[in-house]
Amino acid sequence: MKLPNHETREYKGIVLERMKHLPPGGKMGDLPKELQHESFLRTGAKKTGGPNMRLLRLEKNEPSLTVTAYIFNKFVHPTEDRYITPREAAVLQDFPLDYEFKGTLGQVHKQIGNAVPVGLARELAKEVANYFERLNKVGTLKIASYFTGAGGLDLGFEQASNDKIKFETCFSSDIEKHTEFTINTNRPEWNFIRADITELAPETVKEIVGSNPDIIIGGPPCQPFSVAGKQKATKDPLGTLYRDYIRHIEILRPEMVVMENVYGLAQVKSANMIEEIYKSFNEIGYDVIHKELLAADYGVPQKRRRLFFVAAKNLELFKYPLPTHSKESNILGLPLYKGAGEEILKLPKPSVKPEKN
Repeated sequence: MKLPNHETREYKGIVLERMKHLPPGGKMGDLPKELQHESFLRTGAKKTGGPNMRLLRLEKNEPSLTVTAYIFNKFVHPTEDRYITPREAAVLQDFPLDYEFKGTLGQVHKQIGNAVPVGLARELAKEVANYFERLNKVGTLKIASYFTGAGGLDLGFEQASNDKIKFETCFSSDIEKHTEFTINTNRPEWNFIRADITELAPETVKEIVGSNPDIIIGGPPCQPFSVAGKQKATKDPLGTLYRDYIRHIEILRPEMVVMENVYGLAQVKSANMIEEIYKSFNEIGYDVIHKELLAADYGVPQKRRRLFFVAAKNLELFKYPLPTHSKESNILGLPLYKGAGEEILKLPKPSVKPEKN
């Protein structure tokens, strides 16, 4: 069985030597000094410098650290001396095995790294389904998806459908062309429109959906809010895109809104971003709550944190999902966290990219 995005290459020289000396869970700092990357070594009286080149061998029974858009070379395969493939990274994000990411290697990395873990989205969406059942509103619920990216949040809603409620993404949008190729390849029925939200008319969304959507989902690009983005939310214009998101919500009036972002947004204290988001929703007639969720708690083999905002007019009917998995044995009998290596080792061997002559 050949899986999409599952290709590796031959590694040689010091890169291969580092991997050979790396035990499960081992990092760059665990290697002999002669094998450590020069950017890792701290020098001088103040020991300046630091671990710019990260390296970590995944463990069989432990979730991975966060998969990111730019440091795929961080993760070494749990048993082989190579970096993980994009498909293996997508497994850590809980994407279906046949879900194909389009674009250059860097663009594929970005789509996978920026995605909401599908399993985490699914458990949250189950509680959204419960909310609508409590409202006695069942059947097909139409979703308008903004900042769709690779579609992790949408896939979670899709998988949370049950015999009473069917979640259906009727509109999706993003500004990136490679994202457009990915969505149209895997889910053409999501009616993807490549557009800048600042120029996108809510009326266009309503026309594509066929009515006002029941649910609006999506999160403004995560980088300006994240720790990796150095918390420059107040200076980066991407940090204010949520206001355009709010503008669409105000006009389209969905029953519920699910907005997510990476863990770290809550730390941007000086920008008062949390307060601003609450105020923006309150001003258009929605109550809002937020909570940080850890992907590993919901059966995803990754210690990734996401911050979710849920807005609705009957918010007392909504509850955030309880964990389905646990780090340790527990009185509730929850299964233990899924290990990154355990899930990756279920995959067939990747193809090997031929070397250029």
